[in-house]
Amino acid sequence: MVFSEKRQERFRTKVIEFNKIITERGGKTALYMTHAQVKPHRRAKPENIRLLEDLYVSVGNEIGALVIPVGLAFEEAYRRKPDIKLHRHDNNHPNLKGTYLAACTVFASIFGKSPVGNSYDYYGEIEKEIAAFLQQVAEDTVKKFYGH
Repeated sequence: MVFSEKRQERFRTKVIEFNKIITERGGKTALYMTHAQVKPHRRAKPENIRLLEDLYVSVGNEIGALVIPVGLAFEEAYRRKPDIKLHRHDNNHPNLKGTYLAACTVFASIFGKSPVGNSYDYYGEIEKEIAAFLQQVAEDTVKKFYGH
């Protein structure tokens, strides 16, 4: 993770560097706020999501980037349904449901449209009730994050 002051500054410097290239070529930077590790991962700590949020929002505001609150959507999904599994066995990387939640959050952030009601379920791999739950979490998280 990017929590030491040195790593935070390196993240900030790289984002500013890449933002310059992106904007010079007519693009707009978006920062995908990652999710935090979960227990029993050795680096899992409850405060990690707040540190990630602070870092991404601070740097995003500095350069005028869109910040996509994927990490906050993971936190909200776990808050609402503590038994859901969004991470792979390593407790670091997202599994299929976590990837689905991330995609819904990216969609809602970039397009400003609700993912609720989307019929895509990865060829039947994601149960309809879980897909609906993850879509709602993404919509609610994005609305709250952007203050809509």
